[in-house]
Amino acid sequence: MPGYRCPACAAGLDADGSGFECVNRHRFDRAREGYVNLLRGGRLTGRPPGDSEAMVRARRTVFDARLYRPVMEAVAEAVAETIGVPEAVLDCGCGEGSYLGAVCARSGAGGWGVDISKPAIKLAARRHDALHFAVASSYALPFDDGAFQAAISVFSPRPFGEMMRVLAPGGAAILITPGRDHLREVKELIYDDPRAHAEPADAADAADAADAEWPPPFEVRSVRFDAHLDDPALRTALLEMTPFWWSAPPARRQLVTDSADVVTIDIRLTIHHR
Repeated sequence: MPGYRCPACAAGLDADGSGFECVNRHRFDRAREGYVNLLRGGRLTGRPPGDSEAMVRARRTVFDARLYRPVMEAVAEAVAETIGVPEAVLDCGCGEGSYLGAVCARSGAGGWGVDISKPAIKLAARRHDALHFAVASSYALPFDDGAFQAAISVFSPRPFGEMMRVLAPGGAAILITPGRDHLREVKELIYDDPRAHAEPADAADAADAADAEWPPPFEVRSVRFDAHLDDPALRTALLEMTPFWWSAPPARRQLVTDSADVVTIDIRLTIHHR
């Protein structure tokens, strides 16, 4: 079973009744919800890192309405078909835990999720108490080399070196990124000149520099469907769970709430072998 390693000295962390401690006496207490904060540097001043509580709760609302269920099923299927029954799965940037929960429910694997957002990890740990969650960065994963048979990253940072480091030989990374038409109708309501998402593998000027690090995938899959949002509150939650919320003035947000009753979900799933 994978174990955590100390973010201060990289020694293994031993669990006890209230938290984790390494041989160098660096200690990390377990929160009431069951997660542990292993973010390098501990508590930060200023704006808390990662997604806000409002964004995380909006995402949980959308997921509980099963709008993204086909995407979750596609991720779980990719893990099952690529790895079979993995002993341990890591979700890098796990958010409120729904994707990791879906993968582990199908495979029976042990699940570990990391995210820099404390509100996201707190929500994940409350619902998925059989899984393991830590506040930590995907760019400094608090695990030993080769600890996992599968790693997933869904709309999250995906540093090639770290994800490959924690995968065992024969393991696989499954990445989810937006397709060209993802949430097209929402963007058309928000922006005067909406642009399609760039295909990460094909765009020389990819927005995420991590895309340039990844070699060509072993396999590419597409998940595309129309999501029907009959409830205006659900339309607002869909917008609030995305970065579009911050760039949309109130009048444009209201347009989405009033009229985005059908939106395109367009997902690109890539599988990379270790």
